Amino acid sequence: MAAWFVAMLIVTLYVIGLGLIVRWLLGVSVGWVRTLLTGVIGFFVIVPATALAVGASGIIDEERMARGDMPAGYLLVLLVCAIWVFALGATFLACLEFIWPSHKSVGIFSRIRSGRDRLRRTIRYVHILRVAMRHGLGPLLRGGAMRLEELGPPLVRALNEAGVTFVKIGQVLSSRRDILPASLADQLAALQTRATAEDWSIIEPVLIAELGQPLSSVFARLDSRPLAAASIGQVHSGTLLGGDEVVVKVQRPHARAQVEADIDIALRLCRRIECRSEAARRIGLHRLMKDLAASLRMELDYRSEARNLALMEAAAHRAPGVMTVPRLHPDLTTRQVLTMDKVPGRPLAAGREVLDKLDADRRREIATNLVDSVLHQILVDGVFHADLHPGNIMLRDDGTLSLIDFGSVAILDREQRELLVTFLASMRAEDAHSAVVAVRHLTMGNDNRGDQQLLRDLGELFTVTSIEQDTGVLTDRLLNLFRKHELAVPGNIAASVRTMASLQEAVMLLDDGSDYGSLILARVNRIALRLLNPVNTLSAIAAQALTVMQYLRRLPSNADALTEAHTSRARSHESRERDRRVWRLRVLSSVGGSAIGATLAGVGLVMFLHGGGPTLPPDISTLSLIGAGPASIGL
Repeated sequence: MAAWFVAMLIVTLYVIGLGLIVRWLLGVSVGWVRTLLTGVIGFFVIVPATALAVGASGIIDEERMARGDMPAGYLLVLLVCAIWVFALGATFLACLEFIWPSHKSVGIFSRIRSGRDRLRRTIRYVHILRVAMRHGLGPLLRGGAMRLEELGPPLVRALNEAGVTFVKIGQVLSSRRDILPASLADQLAALQTRATAEDWSIIEPVLIAELGQPLSSVFARLDSRPLAAASIGQVHSGTLLGGDEVVVKVQRPHARAQVEADIDIALRLCRRIECRSEAARRIGLHRLMKDLAASLRMELDYRSEARNLALMEAAAHRAPGVMTVPRLHPDLTTRQVLTMDKVPGRPLAAGREVLDKLDADRRREIATNLVDSVLHQILVDGVFHADLHPGNIMLRDDGTLSLIDFGSVAILDREQRELLVTFLASMRAEDAHSAVVAVRHLTMGNDNRGDQQLLRDLGELFTVTSIEQDTGVLTDRLLNLFRKHELAVPGNIAASVRTMASLQEAVMLLDDGSDYGSLILARVNRIALRLLNPVNTLSAIAAQALTVMQYLRRLPSNADALTEAHTSRARSHESRERDRRVWRLRVLSSVGGSAIGATLAGVGLVMFLHGGGPTLPPDISTLSLIGAGPASIGL
């Protein structure tokens, strides 16, 4: 019993010592379960292995030790062996912690998986580069000059071959006519997403996993054949148990991984092109791609589209007109599944049969109500559908209009809405001076040196627009003007301009005799007068007065804060310099300690295994004994 008690005591002390030493070496909290496992392995594996090694070396006479003859030299050898056992156990535990961390750090398996993902991305990156080179985009990647009229066709071919993510990027880029020339934007707009529907056997498990229940407990009917398929997801129609007709949008299982990989490649390509091309730097290509990447990532989370739908539904109740939005089913909506009421009717682009049954007055009324609704969304509520084309407007038999597809919804703050109204009112009055002020604030421009030329260009544009009532032409000319003067148009402002331009196509389908420009400008004047009503004006004055009072009240404390900030900045600089010096010393000591340890371990092992030199009683090699110490310390 005494022997077992001593053995357990030794194991316990060994385990505690291992845990404390390894925690100190690695600077992390090592789990005690694996430390205990290491102690057991050390006691039952490392100790016998060390004993065998020492016995095979002939340093110790085992028969002499068995007779109880224990010279001082043997005790010294046993002490060195104990240090070796401890050092080997600590090394084993440190390696185990690196391979399989106790806590949320990166282990070797995570590194292997990450390396595998990086390899796949690298292969895909090389493939995209080969596609670009094959279609003649090599000069662009190398920083060479390519004329814009030459860039369109090869870029479209390359994007088509690169896959659905790059096609979608090209389609989104085609809407940024404030950055791209109209000719290039038109060619990118011709990109078509060729998506094949996924088999129901692949989509059904996604639905069950996301909804967390069998489909039969939710749907009375759910069609396995999709109504439509896109690059990220597909849409199925069905009926809930309560009788509501719905459409269910389901994300493809591997869409997120593919889009994330392609976004990473697109960002790297844009960074590469921007480093080599002055034109790319001028338009901020990498920043633009980052904005597109954020938009694509939002599309991967259907909860974002659900929030957009909820916003549009609330705005629809406040807006005049006949336009409605489908009702969301939030309990059947997740990151990869979106469920909403099915909108009856057909897309406005294919609604000629319904429109022919309506008289001219009814069609003009619907067109006028559509303009009222959209302008109310943009200029009053500040929440609007940013992909408003006739395919996303559903027309019912009674002439009622509904919106669908809420993946792209933009928001304008109050100041942007007021500035946009100012610009449109200035356009009607041909007041280029007021328009320049509005444009400078809308585009956050701070270089006023080109204002005279901007004033002349806007005045010329307004004069031509008063004669040509074509909003599409006006939009192209306006965005070309912004690009000419290198004005950075925020994405939501560009989206509002695009939406008003796209609205003309829908209005012309409803009533080709409508004067769309006059409809827009007449309502802009009404909205401007609404913004200038006494109640709003007094509220704005009161808010500004309160703001000024707050500034005056906090002026002394702000002065103290500036002084303190200056002092704190100086202290912070000194602290950063001190931290850098400490970090450099720690790195140097770590690297130096590792090198010294490796050298000691190597030299010690060579001396221990080689032996030789004078012998200590009883027949212990001096070099073996001396080498055991450095090897232990090195480990």
